[in-house]
Amino acid sequence: MDSQPAANGISALLRTVRGGRVPLPPRPKGQLVWLHLPQDTPTDAVAALRLALEDFSVLITQVAVAKPSALHMELPSGRRGVIDQFIAHWQPDILLWGAPENGLAVVRRAAKASMKLLFADLSEQGLSPSFRGRHLTEFLQYFPHILLGKTADLGWFKKHGLKEEQVVRCKPLAEVAAPLPENESLLRRVSGALGPRPIWCAAGVSRGEIGAVLAAHRHAVKAVPNLLLIIAPRAAADVIGAKVKAEGWRMGAACPDEVPDPKAEILLAQNTDNQPTWMRLATVSYMGGTLYGPEAADPFGAVAVGSAVLCGPVQAPFAHRYARLHEAGALAFAETNGALPARLVAALAPDRSAELAMQGWAVGSEGAETVQIVAREICALLEGEAV
Repeated sequence: MDSQPAANGISALLRTVRGGRVPLPPRPKGQLVWLHLPQDTPTDAVAALRLALEDFSVLITQVAVAKPSALHMELPSGRRGVIDQFIAHWQPDILLWGAPENGLAVVRRAAKASMKLLFADLSEQGLSPSFRGRHLTEFLQYFPHILLGKTADLGWFKKHGLKEEQVVRCKPLAEVAAPLPENESLLRRVSGALGPRPIWCAAGVSRGEIGAVLAAHRHAVKAVPNLLLIIAPRAAADVIGAKVKAEGWRMGAACPDEVPDPKAEILLAQNTDNQPTWMRLATVSYMGGTLYGPEAADPFGAVAVGSAVLCGPVQAPFAHRYARLHEAGALAFAETNGALPARLVAALAPDRSAELAMQGWAVGSEGAETVQIVAREICALLEGEAV
């Protein structure tokens, strides 16, 4: 669908919730999907939604947007004329209302414009407590399908006219453990050189914690013969390398340009550039920075490549991700540096590492599952199919 601005350019202006007028960017050609999302939607989930809907242009609105962009902006105010101008400019083919706010004014105008409509409780917060009575009943009647979390009270929605056959169950739109780019040729070369050796990775470590990491490795090789440690430091690789050699380890290089020494006890990378590849090789990945800081490595990097997560108590800025993994029993936790060796050995056990990796993947893929359900429902409505 081509952009068709309204007469006198009125559709190129929008009165925002702050009362000012700002020009709207041009509407992209083709079908356009409008997603109104909860305020706390994770940025990686937004990116995953865009990717899943890559055949369409995707316009995202939220109640407040810190850094608006061409296709990500604040929801227009509840005034009918402002909403009509917004719709006339963007001409969305479908609106997904995924936030808890009272959206009756917007949905009314969208329905009047013959837009397809879908409601999803993407944050599992339900709808605003002030949104009730006949207005809520009217709101729900505009949607042929409604996506609800498994904990949502279906009876409450039925009281407002919702029919059970309209409901599709899905989990909240959580953060997604998206795989980072890997070096496939490096992966093949290194795995070929090392063979079936057991491997663990210290990902994003600092020089301040290398002593604890080496102590854990020294303890673990007694229980797991031929165990290899790959170190991907966040900085100070030369200092870390000197420490490794001073302790008498046989050290090799972990780099894209060399075949690693198959007899090395420790491989040292110069930085974290190929960290996803090193973690994919590893049964267990220790998250650097979690013992002494200053900040923890992202555990979803290990989850995405199927490596079990081992960590200490320092978990910012990813405390919410660590909390989700901990709640699901999907990480090995070392309370102190002294506990790290025993926690590592326990996590390296084949059944335990497999359990941690599987539980981690279940947590990291929750958001991806919801993204796929949302994308499927949107595509089905646009194609006029019953789901």
